[in-house]
Amino acid sequence: MSGLHVLVVTSYGDHTALTGGRLRRDNVVQGLRASGHTVDRLDIPARPGPRSAARATWVSLTPAFRRRVRAADVVLLGDVFCLPMMPALRRTRVPVLVDLVDSPYRLVGSAPRSTVPERVSAAAQDAQLVPVMQVLLPMADAVSYISDEDVTADAERVRRLPATHVVPNGIHPQLSAVELEAPPEDGYLAWLADWIYPPNRESLRWFAREVAPLLSDDVLARVTLFGNGDPWAAADAGEDAARAAAVMGRGGFVEELADVYRGARAVVAPVTRGAGMNNKVLEPLAAGRDLLTTSVGVRGLSDAIRRGVRQADDGPTFARELEEMLGEPWDRARVERARESVSAMSWERSGREMDAAVREVAARGRQRAASIR
Repeated sequence: MSGLHVLVVTSYGDHTALTGGRLRRDNVVQGLRASGHTVDRLDIPARPGPRSAARATWVSLTPAFRRRVRAADVVLLGDVFCLPMMPALRRTRVPVLVDLVDSPYRLVGSAPRSTVPERVSAAAQDAQLVPVMQVLLPMADAVSYISDEDVTADAERVRRLPATHVVPNGIHPQLSAVELEAPPEDGYLAWLADWIYPPNRESLRWFAREVAPLLSDDVLARVTLFGNGDPWAAADAGEDAARAAAVMGRGGFVEELADVYRGARAVVAPVTRGAGMNNKVLEPLAAGRDLLTTSVGVRGLSDAIRRGVRQADDGPTFARELEEMLGEPWDRARVERARESVSAMSWERSGREMDAAVREVAARGRQRAASIR
């Protein structure tokens, strides 16, 4: 089967550990190339967000961009911040697939709204969804999501949702190759996240307010934060944040995730806001470590995977589950079942699903062009 010329546009550059969006983009591009496609990748030179959206608009109006589009069989927009390109792309008649990944309605819907500033921020995000999801997204030929749950969430709200495809995330094979062995009794409780991403800092604020005050210094000190950025930037959780920041460990940026999991007694992922499918939930199971998360953290996952994960949604329950997890003996059979539940989630599989989506969009584009002639 012959390959296509695919123009991939994303507001993410090369991924680093714990940056799930960039990790997905890099593996999707790799998968398309492995499927025989020629990939022309364009990264918008701005941090993902309003700045990259504005930059995407400007780039879409340049002659150089139009030439790259016309040379392509399919354009793959790698995230929501590239959607402002849609009016210019429609004029070229080149078919467009948007890898939306997770549902913006689910993500914005779970935004914190306890304080006046939080309510104002959430209202602004709600307003931004109208032009993005009701005007720009329907201009695309198709959209891919990370889970069926995300498809359903947007299908209920978007009046003219394009054809949908599900392209799940994968897990780095290095983690599944980690030898299953009892964790160190004195190991830390690893918390891995990209701390530049606001929802991760929101989860940390919740933990500092609702969970940390219920834990002794000895237990709280076992929790170690890994990842890019300053976890406590704008934490704004009062005295609770000050105590948590002083007591909790800091592991910083990591290159090899397997090394983090080897030294961990267990993993915590108190996700309070999000959609899609969390790599921070899947990866510990593949690496053979017990995990405590929330109901938000297991969104989009199968029942088999959920059964291998501890869940708690309020502060007292989360604190109690965390302490029990530290005190329980290692159960090899349980860990093996949890690893098996995520064994089918590979980036190779994700690449095959994206390959099928790209080819289907290209075929529809050819049919449309033939009907116009």
